[in-house]
Amino acid sequence: MMTLVVLPGCALFQRPFRPEHAPKEEAAKLPYPLWLPTEGKVRLSADMTTAIGLAMDDLLPRNIQPPRNATPDDVCLHRRDSYDVEAAPLNDDVMLVRFLVKEGACRSEGATAIEAATYAVDVKSWRILAVQR
Repeated sequence: MMTLVVLPGCALFQRPFRPEHAPKEEAAKLPYPLWLPTEGKVRLSADMTTAIGLAMDDLLPRNIQPPRNATPDDVCLHRRDSYDVEAAPLNDDVMLVRFLVKEGACRSEGATAIEAATYAVDVKSWRILAVQR
């Protein structure tokens, strides 16, 4: 009986997501100081990167896994690295974020839709205003 009372409380103590870090030996192989080459460099605004992060967390929550009977394409579509992103401000308050299936990804069993979703994100209150799928 006491277990039932304690279990819901355990959910409150889940560790927040933290990405895996490479071992120090692997990191030591990189050139220091780290610098960005001019070719291919892109600068994104803080509003844009935050809006992209919010929309991605809604599209593919980190705790959601594909179903057990998922096809290879379903598994692919559950991977964050399967999506390219387009983003642009609609106005001073709203950022539009569109997720597109990366070219050549997730097509082992035929055609996969190219556009996954477009989000409208309020950059003042950090809320998702609308999702178009």
